Amino acid sequence: MALQNIVLAGVSGNLGPAILSAVSSSPSINVTVFTRPGSSPTVPSGVKIVEVNYDSVDDLTKNLNGQDAIVSTISPTPATAQTNLIHAAVAAGVKRFIPSEFGSDLHNPLNRAAPVYAGKIEVQELLSSLATEGKITYTVVYNGMFLDWGLQFGIPVNVREKTAVLHDGGERLYTHNHPGGCGEGCCGCSESSRGDEESGREVTTIKELLALSQDIVGGEGWTITKPDTAKEAEKALVKIKQGVFSNETILPFIYRAIWGKENGGHFTTTDNELLGIKELDKEGLKKVIQDVVDGK
Repeated sequence: MALQNIVLAGVSGNLGPAILSAVSSSPSINVTVFTRPGSSPTVPSGVKIVEVNYDSVDDLTKNLNGQDAIVSTISPTPATAQTNLIHAAVAAGVKRFIPSEFGSDLHNPLNRAAPVYAGKIEVQELLSSLATEGKITYTVVYNGMFLDWGLQFGIPVNVREKTAVLHDGGERLYTHNHPGGCGEGCCGCSESSRGDEESGREVTTIKELLALSQDIVGGEGWTITKPDTAKEAEKALVKIKQGVFSNETILPFIYRAIWGKENGGHFTTTDNELLGIKELDKEGLKKVIQDVVDGK
């Protein structure tokens, strides 16, 4: 089921521009960008910009007429804007919805139970219910951690300050991708009829990532810590129950989803070939690290 007319809801932040670039470069796709009133995103030639009210299902429905699919990168919390968009998509007869997921495997019950993913779970369950009723199809993209984004912010290795956090010892394999890969995946999803996709550019360990980084910037003067992801998540849960929602309480659950023993951060099978995503080799991985070092 080829999808020709695609709406991108949200094109700011780290992910939105990469998906916009990939989708708009496809000659077979007509792209419309939904923005909030007053927003003026920079878009490629030929991309239409439409201001919408995410609080109004009627307004969203009106602007979705004639569209085949929606790719959402709007914040999954709170979920209201995205659930309104889903109900509008059904009302307008949109065929496919790709929600703002692009993260860890939320089919894993350990991740699914984490409070920080409640908004994403709400959206998934709504889509699943509507798909069962035959009202829409959807694709959830799980891509693991964004490698280049993480390195730019020093997660889990900071090549500029020479620090590394070896979560659970740093020897556990995990899968990562980058925003551009998600864009390629979204293009691939326009041809796919499956309900969820797993993609990854490369599988590595934090220790291997650290070793490659040390090859580039030198092995002296590094500060290395080794936190336990399960214990850190337990401490964060105590504060969340006290009403504290911050990076201090949210990130431990994300780290556990990526590096926890039973959390599925290593995608043993992927849909890269189906989605047209090329995997990186070790030289490609080193180039990503070098680009971060060079400030690219």
